[in-house]
Amino acid sequence: MFLRNTYPAFIWAAIILILCAMPGTYIPRLSFLDWLRPDKVVDLAMFGALCILCIRGFHSQDSFIALTNNPKTYAVIFSIIYGIMIELMQEYIFIWRTAEVFDAVADAVGAFIGLCLYNYWNKRKPALH
Repeated sequence: MFLRNTYPAFIWAAIILILCAMPGTYIPRLSFLDWLRPDKVVDLAMFGALCILCIRGFHSQDSFIALTNNPKTYAVIFSIIYGIMIELMQEYIFIWRTAEVFDAVADAVGAFIGLCLYNYWNKRKPALH
C-alpha cells in the first residue's frame, strides 16, 4: 500500500512546509553563526532526510511499479522539485518570506547527500538470511 509505506516521508514533507512557511522573524538568529549560513545547513539536513525517507517509502510500496523499481531516482527528483516549489511558495504565497536560488541549490545538494548516505548505510548493513 502506497500511503502506509510513504507516510513518514509525507509527514516530514509537511513539517518542512510548515517550517518554511513561518515568517523569518520567528526563526531564531544566532549571530555568531552568520558566517556559516546555518539556514543552508538546515536545508541540507531537511532535504537529505526527505530523500532518505522517500527512498525507503518508494522502495517498500507496491502500488506504483516505477517507484518500486527506481526509488532512488524518484526520491531525488521529488526532493528537488519539492525544494523548488517551497522556494516559489516563499516568494509568492508566504508572507514575509522570499525565495533564494541558493536555498533551492542547498535543497538539491541535500537530496544528493541523502542519496549518498542511503547508499553508504545500505552497503554497510549486514545481509539478513
